[in-house]
Amino acid sequence: MIGPGALVTLNRARRDILKSPLIIFVMGGPGCGKGTQCKNMATKNGFCHVGLGQLLRQEAQRGTRRGQKIRYLMLQGLLVPTGVILDMISDHMLSCPESRGFLIDGFPRGAEAGQRV
Repeated sequence: MIGPGALVTLNRARRDILKSPLIIFVMGGPGCGKGTQCKNMATKNGFCHVGLGQLLRQEAQRGTRRGQKIRYLMLQGLLVPTGVILDMISDHMLSCPESRGFLIDGFPRGAEAGQRV
């Protein structure tokens, strides 16, 4: 059995993974080729492509509490809160510890979200 202290140490070690890699935020208007360029750069440079649209669609299809919330917001045409998006991006990045860097596609959506990074 893992005690609470071990979990804190594990979480801290996992988050330390994100301190050294290169993180690039790719911005541009809809349909301008961000996703295509990210896929090309990820393949060429060994980066992990974090496409926000794809993450949101995948999560909305899950039966989790977060997935249900995202699905509801998307069906209503509302924006998913920045805190939820940051958690999803962080979780995805932590699932790719071998990556040489990260390409974040589709975030931030505006100046307010960018200030929280």
